[in-house]
Amino acid sequence: MNEIVSVWFEEAKKLEIGESLHIRVANKKEQTQLANEFEEARSEWAVIEPVHASQIFILKTIAERKQYIVLERKYRAPFTAVKRDATGKHTKISVDPERTRILQLMIKDRKSKQEIEEVLNGLTEQERKFYFNEDIVYEDE
Repeated sequence: MNEIVSVWFEEAKKLEIGESLHIRVANKKEQTQLANEFEEARSEWAVIEPVHASQIFILKTIAERKQYIVLERKYRAPFTAVKRDATGKHTKISVDPERTRILQLMIKDRKSKQEIEEVLNGLTEQERKFYFNEDIVYEDE
């Protein structure tokens, strides 16, 4: 990785949401080459910090007839999505990979449901149904 990419990518890691760096390049060829190297740097960093790395966007742009590479940090919640059911209703869902990993390890270690609930501060309806085969019955039904 060239020194320009190393130095500026380290600065990009420090950006707050909504901030960006605009790096002036000489021509289209250099712009493409550096953009590819920034993509590689982000991929390497994603192994260590996948969420933060996914928030750094690498763009090629022209402003006032000059070419730039833009490193921008945008809010992105990679573990949140919107699910549409068969009736067209939309529901926001979130996945916490660390929570799922802990839950699966505790089940593998044969911990009691009560112990798991204490560690995780309760279980979601989906977790109860998937891991413990429980259907939630509401009092007023």
